[in-house]
Amino acid sequence: MPSKIGYSVVGSTGEAEGYGAKNLEHQNPTIPGWQTPRFCVYPQELIIRMNERTNVKKLQLLAHQFMIPSKIEFFVGTNESADSFKRLGYIYLSNNEKTGFKARELKSVHVDADGHFLRLVVHKNHMNKFNLYNQVGIMAFNVIGDGISKRHPLKPISSGTTNPLNYSIEGSINKPDYISPMDDLAFDMYQDPEVAGIIRKLDVKKQKAVIAENFDVAKRMKQAIADLQKVGEKLARYELDKRRAVEHEDYDLAKSKKSQMDEYRLKVYQQLQKYNLLEDAGISPVKQNGEQPLQQVQEPQPSPRRVISEPIVSPRPQPSPPPMESPSLFVPHEEKVASPEPVATYSPRVRHSPAIYDEKVIPALVKHKDPDPFLEDEVRVRDPLYKPSAPSGEPEAMSEKSIREASSVIDVFGLPLVSGAYSKTWSFREDALLAVYKLLSNAPETISKDELKSHLRAAIFLIRRAIKDKVHAVFHASLRLLELILVDFVPKHKLGKVETVHAVSRTLPNLIQKTGETAARSRNAAIEFIDRMSEFAMVHQYQLVAQQATPPFKRDMAMRLALSRVEILERLFTKFGLEPPVLTVETGMKFASQALSHSSGSVRDAATRIIFLLYKIAGNAVKAYLPPDDNTTRKNPLYRNIFDGFDRISGKLTQSELKAQQQAKAAESERKKKQEIEDLQSQVNQLRQMNNMVANEKSKKSTTKPPPPPAEEASPNKAGDENDSTYLENMCIFCGERDDAFTEEGLDLHYWKHCPLLKKCEHCKQVVEVAGYCGHLLTECDKKSEFGECPRCKEAIPLTDLDKHVADKRCTAAKPGLDHCPLCHKNIALGEESWKSHLMG
Repeated sequence: MPSKIGYSVVGSTGEAEGYGAKNLEHQNPTIPGWQTPRFCVYPQELIIRMNERTNVKKLQLLAHQFMIPSKIEFFVGTNESADSFKRLGYIYLSNNEKTGFKARELKSVHVDADGHFLRLVVHKNHMNKFNLYNQVGIMAFNVIGDGISKRHPLKPISSGTTNPLNYSIEGSINKPDYISPMDDLAFDMYQDPEVAGIIRKLDVKKQKAVIAENFDVAKRMKQAIADLQKVGEKLARYELDKRRAVEHEDYDLAKSKKSQMDEYRLKVYQQLQKYNLLEDAGISPVKQNGEQPLQQVQEPQPSPRRVISEPIVSPRPQPSPPPMESPSLFVPHEEKVASPEPVATYSPRVRHSPAIYDEKVIPALVKHKDPDPFLEDEVRVRDPLYKPSAPSGEPEAMSEKSIREASSVIDVFGLPLVSGAYSKTWSFREDALLAVYKLLSNAPETISKDELKSHLRAAIFLIRRAIKDKVHAVFHASLRLLELILVDFVPKHKLGKVETVHAVSRTLPNLIQKTGETAARSRNAAIEFIDRMSEFAMVHQYQLVAQQATPPFKRDMAMRLALSRVEILERLFTKFGLEPPVLTVETGMKFASQALSHSSGSVRDAATRIIFLLYKIAGNAVKAYLPPDDNTTRKNPLYRNIFDGFDRISGKLTQSELKAQQQAKAAESERKKKQEIEDLQSQVNQLRQMNNMVANEKSKKSTTKPPPPPAEEASPNKAGDENDSTYLENMCIFCGERDDAFTEEGLDLHYWKHCPLLKKCEHCKQVVEVAGYCGHLLTECDKKSEFGECPRCKEAIPLTDLDKHVADKRCTAAKPGLDHCPLCHKNIALGEESWKSHLMG
C-alpha cells in the first residue's frame, strides 16, 4: 500500500537566506519552506533523494501565497546524473489574484514511476505587487509511494485467522492503491506535530481493531481521531500566533499564547486519559515534566467566563437502529459502517485539498454556556445552520414536513440516507449523494425494471434538491450522480426514453436556473455540465437539452441567467449545427431576436454571435427574421453591426468600409491633382521664359528687315508688325496654334496637355520639347543615371535594356544632317518647320 516516503534534499540551484531547501525535509505549520534567491535566473532546480528506491504514486506540493511559480516540471531518476532522469510531466499554478494572495495552493499529482531521485524544475514566478524580488517559494513537498523494501506495520494475517472481508492495515477492502489521510500533505501542514503523532498512533490502533473485527473500539478510535484533528488545528493556530508575536517582539502576547497552548494541551491529555486513549496512543499518562500522572493533576480552576459542560474528546454514541429496512437490492446502511469507501458512512470526512479543507464544517467538540477564550467554537462562525444538540457523528432528525415530502424516497433508500440528504451539515448531504452513486453503480442487472425505475426516480428527487445547494461540493456530487444515471444506469438497464426524459426534464430546469447564480464556480460548472449533457447519447438522440434551451426568454430576465441561456444555445449550434425539428433557423432566430431586446449589452453581444453563426450555416435565410437592410434600420447601431457582420462573413466590404475607401480615393485624387498643378506651375514658368526668349528674338529680326514697300502696299503689314506682341499672346509659340482661349492660363493648359510638339517626361514629370526629349533623359532628368545612349540610333534607352537593344540591331540608325524622332524612331529633316510638319502632319 502507498505511504509517505521520507526524503532528503541533496541539491538546489539556489536558496534565500533563512529559507534553505533543507526546510522541505520537515512538514509542519511553522516550517518557512524553500525560497529562491532574489532576482535569480529561472528555471531553478531541486534534487531530492528518497530514502529508498520507490514506486512513486503521488506527489504533493504546497506553494507560497504570493511567491508563486508559473510552472513546475517533475523528473524521476535512478541516480543524480542528468541522463538517468525521465520526465513525468508538469503542472501550472494559479496566480492567486482571486484570493487576494491570502491562500496557498496545494497541488497533487498522481503518477506511477520507479526511481530513487526526483528533480523539480521551477519556472519563473507570477508577477504581483507583493513579490518585489521575483522569488518563488515552496512551503512543503510530499512523496507517497511504495518502497521496494517496504514492510507493513502489522504482520500478515495467518492462515488460521478469520478475516472474511479481507481487511488490510490501511482499513480498505481490496484496494491496493488506498492512501491514508494521515499521509496527505494537508494533514501535516494543518496539524500540531505532537497531536499529529497521537492521531497516527490511534489510527494504527483503529486499523488493528478493524482487522480483529472489534468495531466498538474502532468506532471509539475514529471519533477520537476526528476530535483530535480539530484540537491539532487549534494548537497549530496558537503556535503560529505565538511565533508572529515573537517576530513583532510582543512578548506578553507570546507568553499568553504559550500559556493557552499548555493549558489546552493539558486538558486534551486529561480527556484522553479519562477514556484510556493515552495508552492506546503509546503515551505515558504523566505530564511532560514527568512529575505526576495526569489523573492526579489538579485541574486549574475555570474562570467565571469558562464553564466546560462536555468532555473535549467524547466517545460517539451508539447509533439507533433505522426505523425501516432498505430494499434487498442495496446494502443496508448498518452494514456499510465497516466499508472502506467514503460513501458508505455519513460521518464528516477529512478534506485534503486546501480550498475544501478550509471550508469544511466540523461538528463542535465543546458546548459553551459562556464564551471560552481558549476553546473557541469556530463552527458557530463558519456555519450558521449548525445545531449543537445533534450528535456529531449522525445527521439530525428530519422534520415531519420533510418526511412527508421525501416519503417515496425514504421507501427506496431508507431514512438514514435521506436524513443525510436533508441534513443542515453539508458533509452529510454530500455523503448521502455519494452513497446513492455507489448504490446505483453497483445495482445488479437481474433486478426488476420497476425497482430500477423507482430507484432512478428517487435519485432524481435528491439530485433536484442538491442542484439548488449553495455548497459547491454538494452540487458537484449531484452532477456526478446525474451523469452516472444518464450515461451508465439508464443504458445499462435499458430503461428507455421515458426514464431519460424524466431525468432530464426534472433536473435541467434547475441546472439552467443554477447558471444564473453569482458564484462563478457553480455557474461555470452548471454550464459545462449542460454542454456535456447535450452530448450524452440518449439525451442527444431526443434533443432534450435543445428543447429546454430554445424557448425565448423575457427581456427583463436577470443578466447572468439570460447570458447563460444564450451561451448554452450558442454552444449547441456550434457543436451540432442545424438539427430539425428543434435546432432550426426559425427557433434560433426567434430566440436571438428576443435576446437582442435585453437591457444588458453582454446578452445582446452573445445573441449577435448566434445570428452570425446561423448566417454562416444558412445564409440569407437569417435575414427574413430581421428588419430590412436600409438606411433607417442602419441608424440603429445594433442592426448596423449585424448587417456589417453579414458583409464580412460574405467577404464583402461593409458600408462604412466602402465609405472610408471612397473617401480615401477622393483624398488621393485630390492630392494627385494638387501635385499636378504644382508641377504644371513649375513647367509653365519655364515655358514662359522660353516664350519671352522667342518673342525677343523675333523683335530683333524685325529691326533688321529691308525697307518697307510703298505705303499703299505695306500699310496692312506695318500695322501687323506694330501689333506683333498682341499677336503672340493668343498663339502657341511651339506649334503655332491660335485660339482666343489662349490666355495666360489657357496657354498653360495647352502646353501641359495638348501641344503636339511638347511631351511630359514620364520619370520626372517635366514638360520638354519632343525634339530634345532624348537629350533631356540623358542629361537633365532626375533618373538620367538609369539611361544610356544607343550608339546606332542615338536614342535614350534604359540601361537594363540597352545591351539587348544594341545586340538586336533593329533600331533605325541616325544619319548626319538629320534629326531622329524619339516617338516614331524615324529620321526627319533638320529645322523647326520639319518637326512641326512631322508631329502635326
